[in-house]
Amino acid sequence: MPLAICAIYFPNAPLKVLFTCLAAFSVVGACYQVSRETVAERDAEFEKRNAEIEALKHRPYDEEHRRLAERKVNALTESGKDLVYFLLHHGEFEAEDLRRRCQNPAYFDEAIQRARDERLVIATLKEMMGRTGVHYFWKINPEFTAVLQDLLGKRESRYFL
Repeated sequence: MPLAICAIYFPNAPLKVLFTCLAAFSVVGACYQVSRETVAERDAEFEKRNAEIEALKHRPYDEEHRRLAERKVNALTESGKDLVYFLLHHGEFEAEDLRRRCQNPAYFDEAIQRARDERLVIATLKEMMGRTGVHYFWKINPEFTAVLQDLLGKRESRYFL
């Protein structure tokens, strides 16, 4: 801007041309610098997204572990798959509360038994505070959590709500 003002006020023609050219080059240089910074920011954003995509492609299990989990899931009944799906999303659950969540109690014992036999769910015992006895809690076997999330994905549960 100051160079353009100088070009207007100087009476000498060569100085006017000089200041006009300097003003034009300054504008072009500023535009180039902004463009270069924008491209650098865009490239950095692309690199960040590519790194995130690569991280998402990496699974914490190998193909053999996936096949093993598929065989175990295929051995379950629909109610067993719903049980595993429910525990994946709700975490550790007390056995009686889990039984109450089952829409058809006749399928509960079979679902738990098969999932336990396949070692997809594990039981933990916790003592009752102030009384004798224990509570049973069911949870997903940590070895299979990641692969089960991928295998069961989005599922519409009918047996456990």
